[in-house]
Amino acid sequence: MNHLNLDGVLTTGSSGMIGSYIDFGLRPQQAELDITNETQVKQYIEAHKPHTIIHLAAAADMARCEHEPMYAYDINVRGTYNVASAASDIGATMVYVSSSRVFKGDKETPYTEADVPLPLTHYGRTKHIGELIVERLVPRHIITRTAWVFGGGPTRDNKFYGKVLAQLQSDTAEIVALNDVYGSPTYGKDLVATIRNLLDQEQYGVFHIANAGVATRFDLATFMATEVGSSQVVRAVDRSFFPSAGTLPTNESITSTTVILRPWQEALAEYLQTEWLAQE
Repeated sequence: MNHLNLDGVLTTGSSGMIGSYIDFGLRPQQAELDITNETQVKQYIEAHKPHTIIHLAAAADMARCEHEPMYAYDINVRGTYNVASAASDIGATMVYVSSSRVFKGDKETPYTEADVPLPLTHYGRTKHIGELIVERLVPRHIITRTAWVFGGGPTRDNKFYGKVLAQLQSDTAEIVALNDVYGSPTYGKDLVATIRNLLDQEQYGVFHIANAGVATRFDLATFMATEVGSSQVVRAVDRSFFPSAGTLPTNESITSTTVILRPWQEALAEYLQTEWLAQE
């Protein structure tokens, strides 16, 4: 097995939640490397000649992607094309982090790598087009689909997990959480470690990377309340409770035939203890 030369890795979007677990290689800020600027991307990658590019930069605000389709297209499609094209020019390996939202979301069991994508949202479509671009342009590629990522601690975790934890640390009387949408919680730290293992082992193709097990957001909120020792009430609601939740897929969960991670409960407990409670 070859060990990855970490100095030769370039990561886009390294300032985000997942990127906070990458402490190696080139990690340019957006001002240095704006993926929507084709000329800048080509010049930067040609100048530094990384052997591997981990492409994290993305339009990940799903609500904004639905309201502003061109915002999603510019970053997730055009930006990915710029990076993949430059990677192809220098013969680099490319890792593209995708999403379970590339699937329709109505399957009764977790989606596997063998399932055919059928995205129903602008976000999901642009992430799927990004997958196709990387597959076509970069011979040595790793496409990782993930879901419900947590990580980054109090400074970067501003999505579901961070919002619930903030409520648990406040005097909110009651926390409500969806109990009719299923997903696969994923620790960003475990996602990065798995990507590194795949690169070390020179395994290429499409991989579903998520912690083992399926949960609803109610399951997650209840688990977090217990872990942090909160007595606040967590109430289960369905999608009719939130006006913006009507279009959510029923099932965002994924599993892999080749990559097995630890249970989400173990990963989330570690995250809470080391990156939230340890800060208090």
